[in-house]
Amino acid sequence: MATPKLVHYHAPQTRSFTIRWLFEELGSPPHDLKVLDMKKGEHKTAAFLAITPMGKLPTVTADGTPVTEVGAIAIFLADLFPEAKLAPDLNEPARGTYLRWIVFNHAALEPAVMDKARNTPAGLPASALCYGSYDDTVNALAGALKVGPYILGDRFSAADVVLGSAVRYLTMFKLLPEKPEFSSYIERMTSRPAFKSALAKDEELIRMRAT
Repeated sequence: MATPKLVHYHAPQTRSFTIRWLFEELGSPPHDLKVLDMKKGEHKTAAFLAITPMGKLPTVTADGTPVTEVGAIAIFLADLFPEAKLAPDLNEPARGTYLRWIVFNHAALEPAVMDKARNTPAGLPASALCYGSYDDTVNALAGALKVGPYILGDRFSAADVVLGSAVRYLTMFKLLPEKPEFSSYIERMTSRPAFKSALAKDEELIRMRAT
């Protein structure tokens, strides 16, 4: 079966960097990069809203079919290019752990951190929240990273691209507490050649727009 035509709708300095990094880890398979200027509202044009009604980045289309949400895109792309070995096979026990931590990022980590930053939701019991409590969420992630060096132990995967981007971003803005598990994980992720390549390409985009 032929690989679908891929288009990555992207803006630098957004969550879309996670997918740009992932493409580098996958060996830069053929895809079109369409850069949107969010300051100019290009993510809210009628043409882009026809692709994704929420106007969110990143968005990837495969033969015109949109895939949104960082975790879903990561799962889709890692499975689409199995030769990169960034996802456990369906019959591997590690597949469950891999999916767990990709989903954990948006289902627990980011909601917990953002709720704490906004002092919400006040008065709700932990049992009513998808992530339980902020402390439990942070400690669960720190505990998983302590085993390391990757979320699957010795095996790097697309889950590390998703979580590595999130931990780096949230730490940068002091939305996560200072923990050696987080700082060492960030150091391992940002030292990867594919991360450096993706970052350099985004920095070049920013410089081009500034001129």
